[in-house]
Amino acid sequence: MIWFAEFCIMKNLIKGRLDSESFGVEGRHFFVDLMKAKNDKRYLQITRADYKDKVFYERSSVILFEEDFGFLVEALSMVLTRYTHGENGKN
Repeated sequence: MIWFAEFCIMKNLIKGRLDSESFGVEGRHFFVDLMKAKNDKRYLQITRADYKDKVFYERSSVILFEEDFGFLVEALSMVLTRYTHGENGKN
């Protein structure tokens, strides 16, 4: 398995991936990747992969450019704060 880890590291470097985190449960996996474009601008790519069987999966992604990072963090913070304080109206 060491060769696989080395392959993944090289693949990340080649594709411009600067950092990455992933998590998942029961056939669904999420990837949060900080990427660098050819013009040296950074963007965030959030991908969801739904595995239908061992070989096939459906994937969808959202891309946010660096100038929008602050808006994303603010929106997530506001929604999660309201949720944790029971202010979302759906309790």
